[in-house]
Amino acid sequence: MANELSQAQLNILLKMAGKRLGTDPETLRKTLESGNAETLLKQTKGSNEQLIQALSNPQIAQKLMNSPKAKEF
Repeated sequence: MANELSQAQLNILLKMAGKRLGTDPETLRKTLESGNAETLLKQTKGSNEQLIQALSNPQIAQKLMNSPKAKEF
């Protein structure tokens, strides 16, 4: 399906999100898989609206993946 992220894209997104949230990508992955993402986001400071949207919307995630910062990773 064209709207799904590849494993590599997901890993990059997890790295970016982990950096922003102050956690490592593997911990973030496990948290998301367990359904506790909302708890993790509530514990962070600042606005995470873009991150929440990216994690729930493949089109936004793809847009983030194409950003200059994502390409640096």
